[in-house]
Amino acid sequence: MDPDRSPASRHPHRTARAHLQFPSTSWALLADASRRTAHAATALNEFAERYYAAVRAFIAAVARHSADVDDLTQRFFETVVLSGRLLPRADPHKGPFRPYLKQAIRNFLVDEHRRQARSVNPDVHPDALDGGWNRLVSDASPRPDEELLRAWARSLVAMAVARLEATCAANNQEQHFQLFVHRYLSNPDDPPSWREVGDTFGLGEKIARSRRCCEISSRATLAQRETSIMSCRKSSRCYDNRL
Repeated sequence: MDPDRSPASRHPHRTARAHLQFPSTSWALLADASRRTAHAATALNEFAERYYAAVRAFIAAVARHSADVDDLTQRFFETVVLSGRLLPRADPHKGPFRPYLKQAIRNFLVDEHRRQARSVNPDVHPDALDGGWNRLVSDASPRPDEELLRAWARSLVAMAVARLEATCAANNQEQHFQLFVHRYLSNPDDPPSWREVGDTFGLGEKIARSRRCCEISSRATLAQRETSIMSCRKSSRCYDNRL
């Protein structure tokens, strides 16, 4: 995929209060992205940043053929998201966004197969087995859903960490960020103690603790919670009100 066409570029920082909230389905974001306003481009960009990796992972799991995943993902965003077909029809009163998004992806894949079947030289081959697109993974299979959720979680973590790094850099607190990374991200399943973190940077435990300001401490908690969902192996129903 052409990197210049990627929809996921940085968007303006939100307020500290917004940073401290656990990211969930933002119906306001979806509404902003669906309108033809000056703010729509920024909202669409944020939507892509949140969901691009998740959509790609779901397509890869459903189609089971990695050669065309990037092109299919790009076309989904171009023909379904950017065209205005997806977001204006999203309705919180009709249920969570995740099932709606999954069905939209499946509909797109079926339409894409039909489009390619009409071409002289079809270039989409979702499955090497007989049956082609008829062998798409069924909704009963947990793998596509798990892959979508895992990729979505990674995107949220990356967004939170990137924002924190930028904030620390702007405030000349690069070491604060490194302390945060070592404490919360280097080994989230078994994080080191503050004494161990301090030893790594040649600092005492109290000094290491003191270099995490209130905002960084709160963001660390947020990022830690986001990181934890990547290793979650429970039912995907726990995400229904978040994605």
